[in-house]
Amino acid sequence: MNSDDFPDQRKNVLHRWWHVLLLAIVVAVIPPILLYVFGFSIKTSDEYDCAIRMAERSAQVIAVTSEPITPGLFAWTRYFESGPGLRQGYFSTGISGPRGRGTLYVHFYRTPIGASFDIWFESGRQRFSVYSGDYRCP
Repeated sequence: MNSDDFPDQRKNVLHRWWHVLLLAIVVAVIPPILLYVFGFSIKTSDEYDCAIRMAERSAQVIAVTSEPITPGLFAWTRYFESGPGLRQGYFSTGISGPRGRGTLYVHFYRTPIGASFDIWFESGRQRFSVYSGDYRCP
């Protein structure tokens, strides 16, 4: 080995470290972005607010959880599409109260021609509809 090989070895080591650094950046940045998109973003929507308000007024949900009802930290979005004249999606979120907890499932579809909004609640072996009909949020 001669002294001319050292610059090439340093380049190879630096090149490998750049790859490690880029991989570390990707691993550090991508999961929080995905967590926001699939776990938090729907919480800023009108549909989320409406579903939580309807659950808070549902006698059946209150019978399982009691009051006050607290939404879970995440609202998992399984599907969402929004564009000119169309807004549809499906998400679920945990809700709990002093006596119990369960999962609120929401499916919505809105266009200028028509809309549907379906909310159901599941806790243990119980599953029931909270609301099913047009999207008319009180």
